[in-house]
Amino acid sequence: MSALLDWLNQHKQRLAYALLAVAMVAALAAAAGGGFFLRHAANIERQALRTQQLAGAVAQLQRYLLQAQAEGMTKQLVASRKLSLAASDAAFASVRAHDRAEGDRIRDAYVAYVLNSTEDFNRVRVHGTTTSAEQRKVDRRLNRVESLIDVESHRLARETRVANPRARAALATALVAAALLVGLLIWQFELQRRAGRIDRDHAARSEELMRLKDEFVASVSHELRTPLTSIIGYLDLLDEDEAANMTPEQHTFLSVVHRSAHRLRELVGDLLLVAEAEGGMLALDLHDVDLGALAADCVEAARPTADAKQIQLSLDRDGLRQIQGDPTRLAQMMDNLVSNAIKFTPAGGRVAVRTAFENGQALFEVADTGYGISSDDQAHLFDRFFRAPTAFTQAVRGTGLGLTITKSIVDAHHGSISVESTLGERSIFLVRLPVTQESLMVARV
Repeated sequence: MSALLDWLNQHKQRLAYALLAVAMVAALAAAAGGGFFLRHAANIERQALRTQQLAGAVAQLQRYLLQAQAEGMTKQLVASRKLSLAASDAAFASVRAHDRAEGDRIRDAYVAYVLNSTEDFNRVRVHGTTTSAEQRKVDRRLNRVESLIDVESHRLARETRVANPRARAALATALVAAALLVGLLIWQFELQRRAGRIDRDHAARSEELMRLKDEFVASVSHELRTPLTSIIGYLDLLDEDEAANMTPEQHTFLSVVHRSAHRLRELVGDLLLVAEAEGGMLALDLHDVDLGALAADCVEAARPTADAKQIQLSLDRDGLRQIQGDPTRLAQMMDNLVSNAIKFTPAGGRVAVRTAFENGQALFEVADTGYGISSDDQAHLFDRFFRAPTAFTQAVRGTGLGLTITKSIVDAHHGSISVESTLGERSIFLVRLPVTQESLMVARV
């Protein structure tokens, strides 16, 4: 056993790459399989609809014959039956075009019925009546066609019941494989960091870092985000098409898969944003921004969560003017800080948000009466994937990327972020941002 553990420890990097490859192949294969089964199920349902339309068209032809016998022949009735016959032929042609085997099974009975029905209708048109023998012959032909259509409808229903569970199973498998892939990517990155192969202070190893980062971003962008988008799209289609046919338990399972897929897509987005920021490529779309209005929107969005935890959430907008910044990124920065404060504040606590203008800078401050952060943890607070011990003891969900993203956004605006905290009492996060475009230009120089 110890020999096996030693071998795994020596070859864990190769093992990580092998598992990454397996997870990637599994995610792509399962997503492709889910797409195939879902498309197959949709084709079956559409064919079932065409078969039902053919049944309705055939029944309509019989009604015209009965109406002619009961009420007499009129030009309008003749014209209407002609249109109905054309619609019936078009429905049969559509069924046969999409499933030639089904069309061949129905064709002889359909052609015989249409021929006898038309002859009987023309007989009534010329002579005003028809014989009982001919009427019974038409009825037998109609019963034969309807019987064959019922057989095909039941066959299509059975195929649908088989195809849909297969599609759901394949999509769920793809989601699990995608989640495993994300976990393995994080593990592989951590192995690289601990092995000392990623060292920003060493010039030679810095090039290795950039190569690994490029590979990481490319893998996530092209091999993970695209399958996830397909999975979510197929899940939406499956939820729309099957809502009426799923049991409550199946609907619950599908909802769980749907939420997990969106959570994975958000995680991938965070990973890409961190990689983009650290590569110096975080682009800003600068506009005149009312920081106080952004803060008000953020507080209102967070208020239901705060109310659910019985946390008092307040906003103080003091003497603030417009600044130059990216409103989308600044709103993301605010949301991260406020949601963090709420998550790490126990029920009955307080979270205070403040915006102000002091000494030529715009301020955004979030203060809470939460669990606090130790001085040792504060030194690593903005590191990727770092989570304070409090997050684990209090079972607070997260990925350890929120504050990393927040600092990247602040840095891109040439601002600063600081934290003051007392363990077990409070935490205060303070963001300082330049106010004017001139300030940003000076900061860039």
